[in-house]
Amino acid sequence: MARSARVAVVLAVMLALAGATPALGASTPGDGESTAVGPTTAERDGPTTVTTETTTETSTTTANGNETTTQSDEDERVVTKGFDPDYDPEGVLSRVESLRDLTATDEIVLHEYDDADGPETDLRDQFADVRPEGARALQLYSNASTDRRMPLGYAVERADGVHIHLMNASDLAKYDIAQEVVLAHEFVHALQFQHDLISPSREEFRTHFGEWTTDTQLVATAVVEGDAMWTTREYVDAYAGGGYSVGDYNRTLARPAWPHSIAGAPYYYGHEYYRASGGSPDERSAAIRRPPNSTAELLHPDASAGSGARAPLPAPPNSSQEFGELTTYHEDTVGELAIRHALRINDVSYADAAAAADGWANDRMYYATEQATSATHWVTVWDDETEAAEFAETWRGMLDARGAKTGANGTLVVPASDDAPSVHYVVERDGDTVRITTAPDAALAERFAQAGR
Repeated sequence: MARSARVAVVLAVMLALAGATPALGASTPGDGESTAVGPTTAERDGPTTVTTETTTETSTTTANGNETTTQSDEDERVVTKGFDPDYDPEGVLSRVESLRDLTATDEIVLHEYDDADGPETDLRDQFADVRPEGARALQLYSNASTDRRMPLGYAVERADGVHIHLMNASDLAKYDIAQEVVLAHEFVHALQFQHDLISPSREEFRTHFGEWTTDTQLVATAVVEGDAMWTTREYVDAYAGGGYSVGDYNRTLARPAWPHSIAGAPYYYGHEYYRASGGSPDERSAAIRRPPNSTAELLHPDASAGSGARAPLPAPPNSSQEFGELTTYHEDTVGELAIRHALRINDVSYADAAAAADGWANDRMYYATEQATSATHWVTVWDDETEAAEFAETWRGMLDARGAKTGANGTLVVPASDDAPSVHYVVERDGDTVRITTAPDAALAERFAQAGR
């Protein structure tokens, strides 16, 4: 669905908004894909009671035979708790300040922890505003287990200031990344906190978007993490050397780790947004203060999506009139990036997934329940009929690849697997609108689809 008006984007964190390096699971094969571990997640904590340390320096010099003693009390800019790095954290901060054109305003405390991978676990099938029922509709739901991994590092802002937690250097070595590089990434988040680019409540993002959906949460993460990725790349190029590559973060994990797979996507696409729209420090600060309106605008900053306007959606289904006990209880906007990534996780190639998701103009996923049974009705609107037809065809092809058969009432049935339940689909296109209704049984899927027409 590529448009001539668009310049191609360079191709190769349940969501925390700044800083943690996800290190989770083996990736599935993909075009230009790498198994590299991603950057770091910063999040806000509640009040804590950590004391601020100061140092007193006394120096003695001799000038013309006279001994002179000077003394100064000064807050340390970086305090290291319980470990002794083989690099200079103060020097790393100074370099990051120069690259990011921001100066630390307060002390930053560093901590270290051991990698403590636990046994494999079945992740909850939820991400941002995608609930388990939505995960089934998007063919992401999985009961299979995946590796439990620690982040490589993370930053938090507490009542007494910013604290950065880093995996110890010897454990980081198995991920082929130096602790100094992880720290450079986290220092960017520390500066973001200290300069009020991100706040404890994330109100600056919620107020801009008006609605906190899966799509807008991905945008918010992308502008924050893309800023840190940009500075980390500059830091490595100038000071650290090694094989660090932003393209390594354009990856797709196996389906059981889908929440982490989607959560990692903004790291790469945030960086690429700045590459396309402007990567100077001031431009990045401006984007965090006023982020793109949607992931479509993030992915195509030069196109008409940059206007911020979204196509109007059809009126929502009227559950109280149409099907008795079935009532809607949750709504979400999935957005172009999550659609693209869901297709990739279901073995659609990178290029085909991007083409099918391109042309997105708006969407709304409605969640409904009838007693203990849940269903979803997902309305997607596209730029034109051609774009809608391409998405519907790709989506149907993805379901076919998962073994979909025609069931009762003409619904499509993706059969149960060892790791996921069966799902009944009604997939319909009306001009530029595609409606995808899902439920555990054919009758409910058809009733909910009928209500949304």
